[in-house]
This record gives sequence, structure tokens and C-alpha cells, in this order.
Amino acid sequence: MRKVKEVEVVFADTDPLFLTHQMVNNLLIQKGRTVVNQSKSLINLQELEQRVETHPMIQRVEVSLGVVGDFRVSVVQRKPFAREYNKQGVFYIDSEGKKMPMSEVYSARVPILNNQNGYINTDEVFPLVQRIHDDMFLRKLVVTIKKDEQGYWLQTRFNHQQVLFGELINTAQKIKKLKVFYNYMENDSLSATFKKIDLQYNNQVVCSK
Repeated sequence: MRKVKEVEVVFADTDPLFLTHQMVNNLLIQKGRTVVNQSKSLINLQELEQRVETHPMIQRVEVSLGVVGDFRVSVVQRKPFAREYNKQGVFYIDSEGKKMPMSEVYSARVPILNNQNGYINTDEVFPLVQRIHDDMFLRKLVVTIKKDEQGYWLQTRFNHQQVLFGELINTAQKIKKLKVFYNYMENDSLSATFKKIDLQYNNQVVCSK
């Protein structure tokens, strides 16, 4: 006969929140009523979990009900790895390579996929997006990914340099060359004047102003 006294919403990670505690609370509706002050025996945990998981910012949720009527909701948010711009609009690409809507609460600082020309295939480029996200150096360096007739380009934070990545083959080798080049550039002031860095050739980096 005990009733739910209060709801505790817990986010499982420390990343910035794309939704608020109140937004989660608003999803805890059963038969048109909030769970607070409802009898424990009437609470359908599975139904509530499924309802909360329908929110497009949520990856996984676990709902539990304690002995004395404490109601706990543990939320795992989806993680954006990139932000894509195309003719249909703007959205995130999450950690699983799926589309994720923008949030009104927080804007993630992630690389931009400039796909206004429609050349980028999200499934094709996602492994590169993953590499950038998992590599601290690349995450700080790469601002934008785009594609044209020559292949993929990376725009960097450093002097807005354009890196011609080409086709997505020998990716690990190209990234290694890029890191070597920027390491060398720290001690060479002339390198900072280059505007284009071409990684398509074996065992070399071709630069131009």
C-alpha cells in the first residue's frame, strides 16, 4: 500500500547534459498521471522504462522502485561524435553512427560534417569520425570534414589549414603522417604558412601555400 514519495533522476556519466532532470520527470507518466503519490503496486516499471527510452537523447535507462517508495531513474545519454549539416537540416551523429537530434539544452563541441553538396556517406565516413573522437590530438585539431571530387578534406584549427585526406584508405598511415608533420611544424615557422596539406602520397606529405 506504500506510495511513491519522490523521484530521483541520476545521469550515469559526467558529460554535459542534453536534457534536464525535469525533462526526464515529464516522461514518467502512467495512465495520464505522474508516478508520485501512486501506489507502488500500480507502477509498471517496464512500461515506464520503455517510455523514457523513447526520448531521442537517451541511449539506455533503468528504473527501480525501493521498499519505502523511493523511485530511481538511471539515465545514459547518447554521445554525439559529429554534427552534420546537409540540405535536410542539422543533426548529430552519435557513438553508434546514428542520427541524433540537436539539443535545446547544450551544444556539443564536435567536428562538423559539411555535407551541403551531398557527397558524404555517413556510414563510409563514420570510422574516421570515430578515430578523431578517440584521439585527443585529432579531436583538438579537426574542425570540419567535407568531401569533393578529390576526396575527403579536414579543416584544422591551426591557421585554418586544409588537409586533403583523399579516399578513406590507408587511414592509419595518413593520420600518422599528419601527426609527424604537425610535430615537425612546432619547430619550423615556415610550415605554419602552408594552407594545403596533402596526405595522399606514400611516405610523404605534400604542402603548398
